Amino acid sequence: MSAIRNFWGKILPHVPHIIRHDFWRKLFALVFACLLTGYAYQNVKSQMELVKIDVRGVPVRFVAIEEGVTLIPRDVSADISVEVPKEQKSLKNTDFYLECPVTRYQVETDMPVELRQDMVRSNVVLEELRVLSVNPNMLPLNIDIMDTKDVPVHPVSDSAEVMEGYQASLVQPEKPVTIRGPKKLLDTIEYLETEKIPLANVTKSFSRQVDLVSPYDKNIEILSGKVKVEVKVEKNKPRAFDGIPVQVLFGRTGANNLIISKIQPESVTVLVDSVPDISQTQIHPFLDLSDVTRPGVYTVDIKCWSDNGRIKVVEVIPAQATVTLEPVVSPASK
Repeated sequence: MSAIRNFWGKILPHVPHIIRHDFWRKLFALVFACLLTGYAYQNVKSQMELVKIDVRGVPVRFVAIEEGVTLIPRDVSADISVEVPKEQKSLKNTDFYLECPVTRYQVETDMPVELRQDMVRSNVVLEELRVLSVNPNMLPLNIDIMDTKDVPVHPVSDSAEVMEGYQASLVQPEKPVTIRGPKKLLDTIEYLETEKIPLANVTKSFSRQVDLVSPYDKNIEILSGKVKVEVKVEKNKPRAFDGIPVQVLFGRTGANNLIISKIQPESVTVLVDSVPDISQTQIHPFLDLSDVTRPGVYTVDIKCWSDNGRIKVVEVIPAQATVTLEPVVSPASK
């Protein structure tokens, strides 16, 4: 016991006063601090222990890296393997996503994209995240750009015709309309048609605000709304076809026994309603001599028919023709 006192008697004079003063309390505090530090270290170490988890169906988000390019979302996913803190091992696929940057050129050429580990993002706060793998590592892009385009408007009428004696024409609006949608669809659209404009019983010109018809339903958005269409309605003005030869129709008996020695006039002028896209070859003036059986001079009304049902004959000028018929002379009587 005296040896211990002698030891401390020799050591204590060399120990700084700040340590010797209240020494046992300070020693207790030091031991307690060491124990607390060890507990905290073990607790942190337990929390920072990483475990591997496999997450399937993680969404892939395509992001355009060029200004002014809007991508249409595509529902695709990938599988990932990650290491996360043990306490957060219950994460699910919606807690992650892959951010995949693409260029306009990649979109327009459908170039496959690479899915890399550094594209993995977390929707939750993680103390540590280590990405081990992404599957697949290559993905067909097959996505489109949202774009706009200006196209002309083609007015469309219903199947009903205007009142007899009138004709109607739809005036195409001068200004184009703007449509919005996937660029690949926009490239196939050259114009937009209007809803059908009714023309039945119309006798005067009018204008109407009409809706446009989207060729791809809701996939194409029409940004311009309704358009104003002018409908011009006019009375038909007779159109003259000059110099049309007159044909003669015989009955079966008359055709065998009579011949035409003279017809005056041989051609006539025919006035028809002004119908577009008709030709003179569709108009046929004729003389009906089916009841004539004897030679002589006959004055006959000139009739007219057409193989185009849209043509309406207004007048034949002159209205009559003179025909001289002679009997057929047999060779024996000469």
